[in-house]
Amino acid sequence: MASTEAAAAAAARPTTEQLRQWFDAIDKDHNGKLTAVELQSALQLGGLNFSLATVAHIIRIHDRSNSGSIAFDEFIKLHEFLTNVQHSFEYFDGDRDGRLAFEEISSALSHAGYQLDRPALQAVFARFDPTRSGALGLAEFLALTLFLRSATATFNAFDPGRTGAIRVSFNQFLFAAAHCV
Repeated sequence: MASTEAAAAAAARPTTEQLRQWFDAIDKDHNGKLTAVELQSALQLGGLNFSLATVAHIIRIHDRSNSGSIAFDEFIKLHEFLTNVQHSFEYFDGDRDGRLAFEEISSALSHAGYQLDRPALQAVFARFDPTRSGALGLAEFLALTLFLRSATATFNAFDPGRTGAIRVSFNQFLFAAAHCV
């Protein structure tokens, strides 16, 4: 059964040519790069409604050239990331209601390698559940995942020895916090 699911997933993956067609369709000014506004519009068409600030954050994470936009090769990685998050969301949505409850989020994050203690997980969960519904939709789960990915990268920059603990000045803390928004 697992091999059948893997084969179906592989067959569902878009080809590089398909990704190029999508990229070109999103690239409204045809400059070979996607801006936050262009990407936001495309994500909205796919049902993912993010603020421009969140989309700009998505771009910063995938923008290896630090240009403020993403080129096609970066778009491929972005698409892979979004697909993986969506698959994780679907896998851990045990009751198939299109929302992940706290325990489902806990399982998904643990599976992704995030070992958060309960108070930390509750704080992060609350940040991405502004209505206090007790569950996150795909867009909120993606935003949470982006936050954790960014927080991990920022933390690791201050922890080169990978000790799991850091000491920072207030200015360093502000720098780190600004990069995890």
